[in-house]
Formats: sequence, structure tokens, C-alpha cells
Amino acid sequence: MKRRVIAGLIALVPVLLALWYGGLWWVLLLTFFTSLGAYEYYVLIERSGYRPARWYGFAWTLALMFSFWSLVPIEPQLVLTFGFIIVFIRILLSQQGSPPHEGSNNPDSADASDPLQPETETPAQELDHKPFRNWALTVAGASYIGLMMGQALALRLLPNGFYWMLLGLGITMVNDSAAYFVGVTMGRNRILPALSPKKSWEGTVGGWIAATLAGAAVAFWSPLELAVWLGAFIGLVGGILALFGDLAISMLKRQIGVKDSGVFLPGHGGFLDRLDSIMFVLPFVYQMALLLGAG
Repeated sequence: MKRRVIAGLIALVPVLLALWYGGLWWVLLLTFFTSLGAYEYYVLIERSGYRPARWYGFAWTLALMFSFWSLVPIEPQLVLTFGFIIVFIRILLSQQGSPPHEGSNNPDSADASDPLQPETETPAQELDHKPFRNWALTVAGASYIGLMMGQALALRLLPNGFYWMLLGLGITMVNDSAAYFVGVTMGRNRILPALSPKKSWEGTVGGWIAATLAGAAVAFWSPLELAVWLGAFIGLVGGILALFGDLAISMLKRQIGVKDSGVFLPGHGGFLDRLDSIMFVLPFVYQMALLLGAG
């Protein structure tokens, strides 16, 4: 516990400073978080035996994030499109000279197995002959982390971006904290024990209520000119999305068979574990801000 608290406090200082000052400091912080999150993702995929185009995916993730910065004259659609093509070509060319599967006269016979169960195909020499799956996993990591973190980057750079970030982070933190304490004290009915055994309906609903109140409070006290009922709505939807963001990383870890997503934060499980809820909530808040004319 002591190690966890110390690591958390050390990580919190640069986050608060970058959040307050914004601008280039926020860009640097998000670049750091996105880099480590992307690296952890591709390492996890490789641990399961797949062969994604790690460094192409890593560069693509950062390019997608930077495309949301107003100083970068490239639209996210362009980066997304060329990334699809370049990574596909990279994966395709990596198959040159690959021999067919050993013990099979039919090169396509390995595809007859369940395509969603990598545990049955863990030898690298087998998975290396499934280029489309390796391409899809590369695309999934880059688009998931790059697009989500890019919108988190753009949210702080909006007019009144500090308060929009306060809304998004406040919803996420209050939801997670309330869900934990209510779940510990009152939790009885589990939601998805196969993915997250400790999550209960009682804790989850408690988190949603707290997130709704947090959204209403930020709308009332901040200069966003946001109606209280709309702040409450954003809080409720944000709380729901925070749950699914958490479950998304849990699903990834369960399929691969690891408890933590990384080793960068001792006692905290990794950057993907820290960013899971945020990567669903902040993009939603960003889209709501644009819808309300904040851009």
C-alpha cells in the first residue's frame, strides 16, 4: 500500500501542473501517457503469441494523437486512412518467404480453428501465418489509444478547456471512488465476474449516482455556461462509459492471461489500467463540448 501511494503521488504532480498550465505542457504529458500506453498494449499482444507491427503501430498511435492538435495541419481522417494502408502493407510484406504450417498439406487448414481463441494457437510460428489478424490487432491498438487520447488532448486545448477537463476528470474520479466504496460496503451482485470479479451492481449504480451529482456540480460552479441538468446528463453517461472503459482493458488482460497491463507504475498495474476509464469518458465530453459549440 505504501508503495502504491508513493507512486500515485509522484505521478500526480506533473499531471496537475500540465492540467493547470495547458498548452505545450499538456501536449507533452499526453505524448508521454500515449507512448507508454501504446507500448504496453503491443507488449501484451506479443505476450499472447501474436506478431503485430509494433513500432509501426506505436508511431501510428502518436500520429493519430497529434492530428487532434490544432498546430498540426493534418486531419485525423488522413492519418487513419494512411495508417490502415501502411500497416497492412507492412504486415503483408512480412509474410514473404514464410513456409506453410508444419504437419499440414493445406496452407489454410489452420484457419479452421476458432479464430477468437489465441490460447489454442500460441506458438509464434503458427500465429505468424495469420497476417490479417496481426494487422487487425495493430489497427485496434493504434485507433483505440490514438483516437481516444487525441480527443483528450484536444479537450484541454478548447476555450475553457481547463473546466471541460475538470468536468471529465471529475466525473471519472468521483465515479470510480464511489463505485469502489459502495461496492466494498454493500456489493453483493456481480456484474461480469468472468472479466472483473470484484465489480458489483451496487457499487456501479453508486458510482453512476455520484458521477451524475459531480457533473451537475461542475456545471453549476464552473464558467462553462452549462445547464445543471445537462451537466448531470453528461455525468451519468460518463459514469456508464467509465465502466465499459474499465471492462475493455479487463477483457484484454483476461484473454491474454495477465493481471496487470504493465510495470511502469509499481502497484498500480500499468498505464492502460490508469487510462482505461478516462479513454472512454474524455472523448465523450469532448464530443459534447463540440456539439455545444465550445470549439
